[in-house]
Amino acid sequence: MANIDQPIKRLFQRRPIDWVRFTVPGIEDPSVRPFKTEYTPKVSSKLDDVFWIESDNSAPFLIHLEPMGYLDESLPIRMLRYRSDLWEATYHEQKKIIPILQIVLYFYPAHDHGTHLLQEEWHGETFLEYTYRVIRIWELSPQEIVDNGWVGLYPLLPLMRRNAPQKIHKEALQFGMDAIMKITDVALRRDLLAVMGVLAGEIYPKEWIHSMIRREMIMESPIYQDWIREEREKAMQEGMKEGLKEGMKEGLKEGLKEGVKEGVKEGVKRTARNMLEKGFDEETIMEVTGLTKEEILLLKKQ
Repeated sequence: MANIDQPIKRLFQRRPIDWVRFTVPGIEDPSVRPFKTEYTPKVSSKLDDVFWIESDNSAPFLIHLEPMGYLDESLPIRMLRYRSDLWEATYHEQKKIIPILQIVLYFYPAHDHGTHLLQEEWHGETFLEYTYRVIRIWELSPQEIVDNGWVGLYPLLPLMRRNAPQKIHKEALQFGMDAIMKITDVALRRDLLAVMGVLAGEIYPKEWIHSMIRREMIMESPIYQDWIREEREKAMQEGMKEGLKEGMKEGLKEGLKEGVKEGVKEGVKRTARNMLEKGFDEETIMEVTGLTKEEILLLKKQ
């Protein structure tokens, strides 16, 4: 599976106001800014996007958005730790507890383990009951998103209710494409198309996506460029891991050196094969792996 984490985070940062209006119905003229703090918890915490919200009809509060692109059964424990870190940071600076709306977003049913309540009981006494809001993208109405003009959610349209989890329709992909193509801001349109391509690529045939989202439409998007860079680094890391494995088999110093070298090559080729199987175009594979067109064509024949 492609890494969807970075594109989604960039999407939050690109249009946070849409996510606030979507998650807090009825909020009036919210002021949204990234939550920054000089306070550092004793244990390092890898929080995803947190925004400080102020509004005419609400006291200040925080929104913590946590996108999930993989299965993690220990998520409730991690979310409680994040909440504690945020409480600690805000109390350190303001001497009071700030309300926090924590939201976990699932994009594909396979990643939702279904248990989102953390309880601690002992001898009939309850010491802790903790949960957070869960949003399952496939349960949402795509028409509602478009009707409200929540542009920051448009890349998720092909994953929504129009497309039942066990059945895909090209019309759902086209619906998302049509909504994004109406956006007049060219830079924003590129970014939204780039994120939609990554997300939809996990469930739709690649030929459908390539027929709608051509590479030249998104290649200047910073989100697309960051994703390509991240995938390239992942390919190299996999190659290095394979290289060390092969090198250890060789044993001798010279053998280790050659084994690592050959293993890195094989690891990169394996990444290219996986991308070919998933339907990625040759130019994208070349950009991610560093292989030449001739090397990719050779892999196709094998």
